Amino acid sequence: MSNFLVSSYSLSAAPRSAIFRIQDDLRNAQKESTTGRMADVGLGLGVRTNQTVSLRIERENNTRLRESNALIGQRFETMQTALESVVKTAEALVASLISNGASDPGISASVQQAKAGLQQLSGALNSASGARFLFSGASSDRPAIAFEAVSGGTARGYEQDSTAKKATADAFQTAFGFAQNDPAVAGISPADLEAFVAGGLDGLFQLSPTGEWDNWSSADGTSVYNRISESETLDVSYPASDEAFRNIAKAYVMIADLGVEGMTGESRQLLTSRAIETLTQGLAQLTEIRAEIGGKQSRLETTEETLKSRNSVLTLSIASFEEVDPYEASTRVTTLMNLLETSYALTARISRLSILNYL
Repeated sequence: MSNFLVSSYSLSAAPRSAIFRIQDDLRNAQKESTTGRMADVGLGLGVRTNQTVSLRIERENNTRLRESNALIGQRFETMQTALESVVKTAEALVASLISNGASDPGISASVQQAKAGLQQLSGALNSASGARFLFSGASSDRPAIAFEAVSGGTARGYEQDSTAKKATADAFQTAFGFAQNDPAVAGISPADLEAFVAGGLDGLFQLSPTGEWDNWSSADGTSVYNRISESETLDVSYPASDEAFRNIAKAYVMIADLGVEGMTGESRQLLTSRAIETLTQGLAQLTEIRAEIGGKQSRLETTEETLKSRNSVLTLSIASFEEVDPYEASTRVTTLMNLLETSYALTARISRLSILNYL
């Protein structure tokens, strides 16, 4: 007669062990049916996992480039808006000088317009995107136009006791021996005025080390390049030190701060003519800058389309490795739930067994 061991524990342990496995499979199936992706990519793909990792890294880099390019696009858009306002203000002064001429009532209005133009130019060149000043070049943490006060500290504008205004006054005093508001300005000859405009005044709007534009701006003219694709970079800097801005500022100062109202007809006419010429030159240079920015905006749009298409390809490639059939996963969920219920029922029945059933 053979002896064998009958144990209700061994009978119930097997179904319980199966339940744990079914529960794990069910969790994975539920996750896959919800996400449409393998619950454990590493386990599912094995040695091919490195391929999806590489694809995901490339897609992430692609996405970062697109996000960076979007910020560059916003930067250019803000620049264009600021430059458009500068153009409109400068064009209005040109129109005023042409229509009003050098007559007394007209020139007084032009002087006020030029002073307002100086304020507008400063505000436009201090445009910012986020915490970065757009026309400061590499020194984007500082305002592009920042006047220092003669007494120390910061001046609110050119007219507010700034070192730039003092430099203009000093240059005028050196050239003529009196201040801009002195009645003696009526005796300035056209020839002497021409020499001052081309010499002493022009030097105030030249860059260091020979010029004194530092009284107006500390913008860094170093080019700033941003990567817009894996193989392409873009210069995104248009500093306030550009000649276009210096010419417009100089023209405003000619009308606003050289005592044009006190000059005689010929000298006044000469100064307004030179201001119109300088403004026109600055506007032409601004048009070139705006066209260049527009070209870069087009390049960004083209690059965005390329990066967007590449992202779609990468997403499809990743999906071909990692995605599962949601219908198949849902079917597995149903099957496993039925199997789990059966296992629960079987375990419950086994737990009610007694040794008496074997006797």
